[in-house]
Amino acid sequence: ADKTYKLFKLKNREFTFDVDLSTLPCGMNAALYFVEMSKDGDKGAGNNVGAEYGTGYCDAQCPHMKFIQGKANMEDWKKHSAKNPDGETKMVGPEGKYGICCAEMDLLEANREANAFTAHPCEHSQTHVCEGKEECGDKDEGYVGVCDKDGCGFNAYRNGNHKFWGVGSDYAVDSSKPMTIVTQFITADNTDTGDLKEIRRIYIQDGKVIKNPNADLLPGGGDSITDELCTAAFQTFNATGKHSQDDPKPQNGFKKLGGLVSMGEALGRGMALAMSIWDDDFGRMVWLDAEKGKWDEEEKDVGVQRGPCPFDYGSDKDMKEYGEKHGGIEVTFSNVRYGEIGSTFSAAGGAAIEQKFQGASLPAAPSAAPAP
Repeated sequence: ADKTYKLFKLKNREFTFDVDLSTLPCGMNAALYFVEMSKDGDKGAGNNVGAEYGTGYCDAQCPHMKFIQGKANMEDWKKHSAKNPDGETKMVGPEGKYGICCAEMDLLEANREANAFTAHPCEHSQTHVCEGKEECGDKDEGYVGVCDKDGCGFNAYRNGNHKFWGVGSDYAVDSSKPMTIVTQFITADNTDTGDLKEIRRIYIQDGKVIKNPNADLLPGGGDSITDELCTAAFQTFNATGKHSQDDPKPQNGFKKLGGLVSMGEALGRGMALAMSIWDDDFGRMVWLDAEKGKWDEEEKDVGVQRGPCPFDYGSDKDMKEYGEKHGGIEVTFSNVRYGEIGSTFSAAGGAAIEQKFQGASLPAAPSAAPAP
């Protein structure tokens, strides 16, 4: 049996899956995404098991894993300070000196109230061991790092459409019911080797094909991820809102690190599929689903609202209480397939599958899964 990760090469292709996240409240995140891990899971040089045991994880957040490329990440093992959404500096960790970075393409980060898909390009191909804030990145101190931690994403709610995704028939996509999600990676010349120029999204539910909505709040609009939309989003969302004098000047990491062309290069080399469900006691997932992302932001400002969830909701305590009251919190990903553009779905909701994902090792995600 093959004991390596399946690497998906998705330029000029589409990737499709079914998902049921109907039990996920505010503060939870069901994620399906790609990361540019090594095919063998960094087997060798102290790691004798590799992909078969889920090793070799990396992502654009440059996580400080306990083991990196077969070595224990124990040098300078200690807690460090970080600022939470309430503006409070807290000690978090502990973690080691090094991080492990790689490009990341988030096809879905969602709960019932909000969803996003996001591209996170990196400076280096494949995996890169980072050291220090300049390389690993530190947004609080103005360091982008070698990967774009924020990324360029599309969140319909943040872009001005508050009736696209949510619970009930009033929404274009009813998040209380299963759905099919299609993501298409369009190249400039419609070949497998061309530069990535656009990431499109389609939803299918109850036999209907549902287009991604227009970004009404952005100059020029747009219903897909393009370099133009990413620039407009960065300029619009960072020109509004309240910024403390102590905050570093926002930097366009997506553009700095190569934008869609760079993201496409990673997709062309091949990326491993990962799935997770997680919450975050420190950040409360406010960047995904809340009425604002920081304590001093004003909800009326453009781009501040990511979703309808209360700013102060999403702690571990909240999640435990929700589970005790409403039952299990879970997500089901199924019927995963990929192929040529237009080959993996039909308007009737059936699947015309070009190539089927037959099953391969999946990486072991860290306890703190990727942020935007």
